[in-house]
Order: sequence, then structure tokens, then C-alpha cells
Amino acid sequence: MKRPNVLMRLFAALFLLLPGSALVVSTHHHAHAALTSAVLLFVVAHAVLHALSAWRSTTARTLPAALRNMDRHAAWMMLASAWVPLVIPRVHAQPTSTLAAAGLVIGTLCQLCSLRMTSDRLRSALLVLGSALQFITVALVIAMEVT
Repeated sequence: MKRPNVLMRLFAALFLLLPGSALVVSTHHHAHAALTSAVLLFVVAHAVLHALSAWRSTTARTLPAALRNMDRHAAWMMLASAWVPLVIPRVHAQPTSTLAAAGLVIGTLCQLCSLRMTSDRLRSALLVLGSALQFITVALVIAMEVT
């Protein structure tokens, strides 16, 4: 049954878009443009990849090769987009909290474990959990940057 997978991925897309847009606006008001751009990239990449997966599960049409490749490599693209806003504060010599580092590592492990999963439901759950943990990590890093 594909319905739970679709609902998980739609929830993740909305979770990333709604609080993510507030995080982007807050970052824009309190931090520099590079960090704002990185957070925007993170939010959009995760939300689009989750929405693409939900759409792929509901449509009977064959997706173009580019979209299939994006969905197949979603975990790697999510990881890359999560590291960008976390690297930028290091340029400005801000300390990293242990909680933020743990969230990033656990989220990364969830997404990397999803690469080997044959079950779509478990893969979706791991990608959603990884995205949520990485979102919390990015929010913590942004909060440390603006204080």
C-alpha cells in the first residue's frame, strides 16, 4: 500500500516548507545573506525531494529520467543541502553545540541507511526522520549564529 508512504512524504514536505519558511525569514533578518541562501537551499531541497517522492508514488505516468534520478539520489542531495548551512557558520568561527552535532549525525545515519532499504515504507520513514533531525540541527545552528 502506497498511501502511508505518500502521507509520510507529504507531511515531511509541509513540515519543511511551513516552519522552514519561517526559519528562512528569521535568518534573513538576523544573519548574513550567505547563511540565508544556504538555509533557503536546505528547505527547498528537502521539501521538493519529499514532494517529488509523494508525487511519484501517486502517479501512473512514467517520470522523466531527470526526476527519477533526483528521487533515486534524494538521500545524497538532502545530505549535501543540510551540510551547507552548517558549514557557513564555521567560516565565522562560531562554536558547534554537541546537540546540533548529534542531530546532524543521527539524521545523516538515517538517510544513509535509507539507501540500502528495499522497503519503500521504511525508506520513506528514514528519509523523513533524517530530514526532521537535520531541520532541528539547522535551526539550532541558526539560533546560535544570531545570538
